[in-house]
Amino acid sequence: MMNDELKKRSVLIVEDQESSKSRVMRSALDRLETALQERSIHTARVASYEESLPLLETQMDIDCFLVYSDMPSDQEEQLDALKLLELIHARHRNVPVFLLADRQSTSEHLNMTLMKGANEFAWIFEDSAVFLAGRVESAIARYRNQLLPPLMKAIWEYNEQYHEYSWAAPGHQGGRGFTKSPAGKKFYDFYGENLFRTDTGIERSSIGSLLDHQGAFRDSEILAARVFGADESYSLVGGTSSANRTLFQACVTDKDFVLCDRNCHKSIEQGLILTGASPVYMVPTRNRYGIIGPIPSSEMKESVISEKLRNSIFSRKADTPLAYSVVTNCTYDGICYNAKRVEELLSKAKLPRIHFDEAWYAYARFHEIYKDHFAMRGNPAARRSGPAIYATHSTHKLLNALSQASYIHLRHGDRKIDFDRFNQAYMIHSTTSPLYAICASNDVATAMMQESGPELIRDVIAEAVDFRQAVARLQEEFSERGEWFFQSWNPETIRCSCTGKNFAFAKAPRELLISRQSCWVLDPAENWHGFPALEENYAMLDPIKVSILSPGMGSDGKFQNQGIPAQLVSAFLYREGIVPTRTTDFQLMFLFSMGITKGKWGTLLNTLLKFKEYYDKNVPVSTILPELAKRYPHIYGNMRLQTLSDKMFEFITENDPTGTLNKAFSALPEQKLIPRKAYERIVENQVEFVTSDRLENRTSATAVIPYPPGIPLLMSGESFGPAGSPWINYLHVLEKWDRLFPGFEHVTEGAKVIDGKYAVLCLK
Repeated sequence: MMNDELKKRSVLIVEDQESSKSRVMRSALDRLETALQERSIHTARVASYEESLPLLETQMDIDCFLVYSDMPSDQEEQLDALKLLELIHARHRNVPVFLLADRQSTSEHLNMTLMKGANEFAWIFEDSAVFLAGRVESAIARYRNQLLPPLMKAIWEYNEQYHEYSWAAPGHQGGRGFTKSPAGKKFYDFYGENLFRTDTGIERSSIGSLLDHQGAFRDSEILAARVFGADESYSLVGGTSSANRTLFQACVTDKDFVLCDRNCHKSIEQGLILTGASPVYMVPTRNRYGIIGPIPSSEMKESVISEKLRNSIFSRKADTPLAYSVVTNCTYDGICYNAKRVEELLSKAKLPRIHFDEAWYAYARFHEIYKDHFAMRGNPAARRSGPAIYATHSTHKLLNALSQASYIHLRHGDRKIDFDRFNQAYMIHSTTSPLYAICASNDVATAMMQESGPELIRDVIAEAVDFRQAVARLQEEFSERGEWFFQSWNPETIRCSCTGKNFAFAKAPRELLISRQSCWVLDPAENWHGFPALEENYAMLDPIKVSILSPGMGSDGKFQNQGIPAQLVSAFLYREGIVPTRTTDFQLMFLFSMGITKGKWGTLLNTLLKFKEYYDKNVPVSTILPELAKRYPHIYGNMRLQTLSDKMFEFITENDPTGTLNKAFSALPEQKLIPRKAYERIVENQVEFVTSDRLENRTSATAVIPYPPGIPLLMSGESFGPAGSPWINYLHVLEKWDRLFPGFEHVTEGAKVIDGKYAVLCLK
């Protein structure tokens, strides 16, 4: 059974100044409140519109609003009532709203806007409290019936209606199996009964089938297609990794060439391994901070792509046209392509299928600031010819879904893949035992965006803008006093396209930054972003992906006289319970999502200020990183913070890890084998670990992936090149760093440390 909290029905009664003063009105509201409570409807009551505002923001389980208004003739008071109704419908879309009023005053001052803002008018002095309570209860029932999206509703109703004795999997049988041991009981209590009651096998035909896309699963995917702007959408429980691999196997064979963004997730390489396709790569840009920028538009021109095909070592396939292309949008650091322009370029290059890997970008359709900068833009019905457009979304990353929840969205072009063929690839990467809670979370994430997507995403953008401006204001204040502070990576000057007026970022109108795309477009003439050779209106910075820069790198790309490495700041933040999503030499990146609040980013800001205070006082390392000092007392035990910072900065200026990595990413290693053939050598055990001092001209059997952000340095089947190549040099730099600064090691997937040296699995 669902617990009592889920069954509880709640009503908020909002009074205005007149009703709270009137004894007669208070008595009428008291009677109504009593009648509601007699129907087991929980009530809360506030004395003014203003008092209701915090509840609108935080209490999302209100099933009905009862708003009193005497329909004042005073324009200002009417505006207060209208504002409240607008906020209710923005935050609680489709929730029933009753306007409690006196018939005479309503008749005198009723206007169309007020009428649209309320579902019903309740004549508080004429209708009995019992009658009104019945009307409210009926409205709540209708609201509850349409509240949940199709799959979540089906699972809910199944759990309520069927109290089965199942003889099928899963073996815990609604959680009862867990209760038969102390450890299992703790696990059961921790997650709660409903998770286990709804963890059922795929035999439940009343819910439908994830694999056959029938029943409530089909209805859920139809809803997702409508909400996200696709012709068809498919829900997955293996993250965007499984979504990317599914698309590869639906579109590509070992006879095909694939045009790949080199700034790709490892699942793209896995798609190449599974299909046996031959890759041709587009090389993206990186700036002085190591921030990943866009692929230059020149890399997408037909002539450039044709030349790459001609020069491919896989010449046996050189007469085969490109079958497919993959572009990562947005980049890990928040650079978003003008997808309309990308599609135009790749269409001219005769790409029949264009896949935008938008794992971190599922929200773009729901705010005008991202217009034209995402795959599923505009109306799908308006476009039926040209290349097919695909998008893969990790709904669990920045929407509200459980980990592993993801979507594939399809817009059919000239080469449509029919359902039956597509579903063969889908089933390869799905499971016959999906956790329904993941599926339902995808469904609910979609419903949330359908109901309140623009408002939810606006709030996220607003929080990110507020944080960016707070950092910018502090940086200005400290700079005026001749002191250092962090700065946010964004335009330094904002131009209002309406007035032509320029503002320093810290002083730019908040609403301008929240609502105007032009504030975030990368202008090729500006230096702040470090990507000079861009087309006009080709890319923009996503405001919710916030990079904070520590001192040390000048705007000219040269090291300053003094700096504070971001790795040191990141270690302090981590100990304070704050985890950046990415750290480079002078960059700390933070993702803003629907779970971010002013309190959360205010704590981050205070912690950055605390680090500055500790740095300026030059406290011992043992004060701010006691575990580190205890673990390595011979290095950090008697060291002070500025000394450690200076040593790190000196290493960076002498060895330039980011510059070395940028060189490695700006050139393509020599391809020796396609990824599938390299993987087959692993299966055949024709591989061995080779340390960095012996990697000259060796071919990697696996991808080498520095984390974060997890972009392959080498792909499977690529050569490390001669001694002194940027790929070997980067591993040497990591080794030197790790020896000097234990506790600050980097993570590099595809490599392991043997006797202090990085070793990579290479072909024998």
